[in-house]
Amino acid sequence: MKPFETKSNGQHGEETASAPNVAGFEKVFNRRHERIRGLWQRGGVFYARFSATDQAGRKRDVFRALEGIVTVAQATESLRKLKDDAAERAIPVEGRSPTFKEYAERYLLEVSAHKAPATAAKERTQIAWWSERVGSLTLRQIHRVHIDSSVEEMRKEKQSPRTINLYLGSLRGVFKRALNQGLIRDLPMHGMRDLKVTMRQRELVPLNAFLRVLAAAPAATKNAVEFTDYFRFLLYSGAREKETLRLRWSNVDFAEGQVVIGSDGLSKNHEARHVDFNPQLKDLLREMEGRRAPDSQWLFPSPQRGDKDIHAKTFRESLRLCCAAAATDLSGFHSTRHFFISTCVMAGVDFMTIARWVGHKDGGVLIGRVYGHIGDQHRKQQAMRLNFKQPEDNVIRMTNLDAVA
Repeated sequence: MKPFETKSNGQHGEETASAPNVAGFEKVFNRRHERIRGLWQRGGVFYARFSATDQAGRKRDVFRALEGIVTVAQATESLRKLKDDAAERAIPVEGRSPTFKEYAERYLLEVSAHKAPATAAKERTQIAWWSERVGSLTLRQIHRVHIDSSVEEMRKEKQSPRTINLYLGSLRGVFKRALNQGLIRDLPMHGMRDLKVTMRQRELVPLNAFLRVLAAAPAATKNAVEFTDYFRFLLYSGAREKETLRLRWSNVDFAEGQVVIGSDGLSKNHEARHVDFNPQLKDLLREMEGRRAPDSQWLFPSPQRGDKDIHAKTFRESLRLCCAAAATDLSGFHSTRHFFISTCVMAGVDFMTIARWVGHKDGGVLIGRVYGHIGDQHRKQQAMRLNFKQPEDNVIRMTNLDAVA
C-alpha cells in the first residue's frame, strides 16, 4: 500500500498524487512514550494519515499536513478535530465501503420504523429492485451511468414517468442518508431531474353511481348497515379508506362541528387534520351515534370482534358485492375521495380549504391541477342556465339606454 502526500494551502492540505518517501515519515509519541496512531512527522511538519479510496476504487494512505502546529499536544487535538469533523468531505470514511445491498438493508431497518406500514412496504419493494441491479457494487462504485441504464430499463418495460420518479426517490433517500453519514462524497444522481409527469385529470363520477351501490347493499351484503355508514362517511368527508377505519368516537367533536382524522399518527403524512361538518356528514354522524355499539369505542367496529374491541379491517368485499349487484364499476373506495373533492370544487370551495380537509400539504396546488377543469366545466354549465330573454315589449334596447344617459 503506497501512501501519497497532500500539499497544504491552509491549516489542512488538499490531496495530490505526489508520493513521499515512506521512510521519511516518523512516528509521533506522547509524553508517556505511547504511539499516537494516525499522527506522523517529517521535516518538522506534523501529518495526519487516513485510509482512503480513490476514484478507481483503490485503497491508499493519505497524508495531510497540519500546518501551524508546533507541539505534539496541538497536533493530537488537530487530528481529533479532523477526524470528528463531519463536514470534512474531502477525506472518505476509513474502512471498506458497504455494498448497496448491505447499506440498503440497514437503511430500511433505521428508517422504515418511522413511516406508515404501506409506505414502508412500497419503499422496500422499490429498493429491492435497485438491489437486484446495483446491490453488489459498493456505494462509492455506483455512478450516474448505472442509474441511467436502470431508468432506461424501466422505460423499455413501459413504466410510467411517475413510477420511475418514485423509484428514483427511494434510491435518492438511501444515498442522501449515506452522504449525511459520510460514506460517500456526493450523490451519484446529482443534477438528475425527475421525469416530466402529465397529471391525469379526474372525471366526475356521477352521484347516481354511488346511490345505486348504496341501494344494492341490503340485498348484497350481510354487513349492509356498517357498510353503508362507512361508504357514506367516505363520500361526505373525503377521508382515506384505512384512516377512516381507525376513527374513534373521541375523534368526533359535535360542539366544534369537526371530526379529527389521523390523531393516531398513522395517516399518510403522519399528521392529524380537522374536517369540518357539512350538513350530510353531521346528519350521518348523529344517526350513527343513535345506534352506536355500547361496547365499542370505534365508529366502525368489527362485526366479528367478539369480546375484543377492535375496528373493522376492511369493507372491500362488501363493496365488490354491492358494485356487482348495482352493475356499477367504481375504482375502489378511493373514488369516494375523488367525488368529495370534485363536489367541493363545484361548490366553489377554495382549493386551500379542500386541501386541508383531505390532508394535502401543498396548499391546494395538486387539487388545482387535477380537479381545476371540473370547476371550469361547472361554471360553463351554470352560465348556460342564465336566460336574459324577456317579452318583446320589455326588451331593453340601446335607444332606451341612450335616453337614460
